[in-house]
This record gives sequence, C-alpha cells and structure tokens, in this order.
Amino acid sequence: MAKILLIEDIEDNAALVRRALKAKKTDFYWAKNAAEGIEMALEIIPDLILLDLGLPDADGQTLSTWIREEKSLWEIPIIVMTAWPEKTAQQMVEAYHLDGYIGKPFVLQKFWELIDKFVEV
Repeated sequence: MAKILLIEDIEDNAALVRRALKAKKTDFYWAKNAAEGIEMALEIIPDLILLDLGLPDADGQTLSTWIREEKSLWEIPIIVMTAWPEKTAQQMVEAYHLDGYIGKPFVLQKFWELIDKFVEV
C-alpha cells in the first residue's frame, strides 16, 4: 500500500484529502506544519508528499528544499497543493524542481490522475 504524506495546516483540507485517498486504499499521514512534516517524512519515508505552500512555520518552498537535501527523501515525488493562481503554482514547481501541483479546491478525478502518475494504488 502506498504511503502518502500530506503537509497541510488546515484540518478541513486534510480531511478532504484523507477521504479522497481512502477510496484508493493508501496509507495516509498528515503533518500540520513544516517541522512535523520533515520529521514524519524521515520517519515513514513516504512514496509521495503532498505539500501546501502556505504553512505556519515555514513556507512550502523552503520545506521542499529541506526535503530534497535529505538523502533518504530526495527521490520522493512532491506535489504542491495550493490555492495560488495556476501560473504562480507552475512557476514554483519549476523553480523548486517539484513534480506537479494540484489547485485548491481540487477536482477529484484530476487529483487521482496526478496521484496515479506517481504511486501505485
């Protein structure tokens, strides 16, 4: 079963993602901030990280850089989940060498299509 880590500070958003992933039978992990996110990622070594850009303790760009610097995590795909405009989100994905983005609110079918590109569920 694929392990997917969501790093997101808003509980309602986490609940939506949890429900969406439950249908795919994945192991879902949730961290509420950057510090919890990096700690949890190192502990569980997820197959995929879903990352909010607007975290309370560090922005998602900084956190993605920390993740990429960890040898045990550097190959894990990171997908940005953001309410930022599409063009800005795409620029962040390219600038920080991330693997894609999902706009908020997300369309379930598009969400699953992107998840399926990176993990076998």
